[in-house]
Formats: sequence, structure tokens, C-alpha cells
Amino acid sequence: MKKLVLLFTLFTGFVFTGLSAQDSKYSTLYYQRATLFEELPISKSDIIFLGNSITHFGEWCEIFNSKKVKNRGISGDIVQGVYDRLDPILKGEPQKIFLLIGINDVSHDVAADSIVRGITKIINRISKDSPRTKLYIQSIFPVNDSFGKFLGATAKGDVVIDINKRLKRICEEKGLTYIDVYSALKSADSEKLDPKYTNDGLHLLGGGYMVWKKVIGKYCK
Repeated sequence: MKKLVLLFTLFTGFVFTGLSAQDSKYSTLYYQRATLFEELPISKSDIIFLGNSITHFGEWCEIFNSKKVKNRGISGDIVQGVYDRLDPILKGEPQKIFLLIGINDVSHDVAADSIVRGITKIINRISKDSPRTKLYIQSIFPVNDSFGKFLGATAKGDVVIDINKRLKRICEEKGLTYIDVYSALKSADSEKLDPKYTNDGLHLLGGGYMVWKKVIGKYCK
């Protein structure tokens, strides 16, 4: 793939494409989606939803009834994965980016401070390479371990809360808009993702996407 696919020459003298080597870093799905995104142009009027599976599964142009709203989510993506695929997005200087990333890093036992440092690196890159783009940092969503699924993530609600506090603080320091979607999706009597919005404790049902839309609607115009 452009920019990401490299040639590696081994000491044996054989030459391999970088794809097999990179597959050990990211999933095959990552490269399938990332290479597609490299072929799809971004314009200055576009609104980009950038993140992992929670973003990936949203039909954003239909949710907002707008062709300028584009989905750049990749299921399973991590903070570094988003950073590594920013080029095709930023060269188009989109109007807005809605970023939601970090829960897969949590599931991989990455510390909260490391996750936030990585997100800060994304923020700085967007600010440098596409300064006119309005960036919105969305809270990581609540999780719910009662379904017994994705426990690497859903059993770590306390880490999610910690990351969100740090993200909010960074947004305040940098003058960015932090959007608290977390509070709208959690149960009224706990910090868990409301079971009416999920069937696995991590991903959203249709009603959850409508709540998400309601929270961010005023920014997505």
C-alpha cells in the first residue's frame, strides 16, 4: 500500500514486500480499509469520523443525511494505527474530524498515560498538518462486563474513566472541544454502558447510535 508498504531486503538477499511484515503489526482488515481510504479523496468540506469498530459500524452519511460525512473507522484499530493512517485524511484538509480511539489499547493493557500520550500525538499532528480542521475529541464510551464478552476492555471501566478525565484536561489546555458521550450512554445508577444500548458490553445497538448522534449533532453541521 502507498507509503505503508515497504520493501525489506533480508541478509539472505531475498526481497519481500512489507505487507507480510506489517501484517504482524496490524490486522489484514486494517490494511484492506487503510488502502481503500488512500484511494478515496477527502475535500475541505468533509466531516470525518475517525476511530475503531464503534465508528466503523456507524452508517454516518445516513445518520446525518449528508454525503460530506465520511467514515474512516477500522474495526480493531488502536491509537498508533490511527496515527499511521492520517496522511490521506489530512492532505484533504477536511472541515472537521470527530476522533474516538483508545478502547482497544485498553484491552491490550496499555496504561492510561501511554494511551493519552498517543492521542496527544494525533492531536498535534492534525494541528500541524491541517490547521484549519476543527478537531473534536470524543470521550471513550462506557463499557459493561455483565455480558461476559470482550473482558479485556469491558472489565476496565475504571481505566476508561481515567483516560476521559485526562482527555478532557488536555482539551482544556489546548483549546479543543471535548465531547462527553460517555455520560449519555452510561446507566443511570452505575458507570456501566446501559444494557439497552448494547448486546455485548462494548459495541452499540441502533439506539446507542441515535444517542451518540444527539450528543454530537450540534457540532456536526
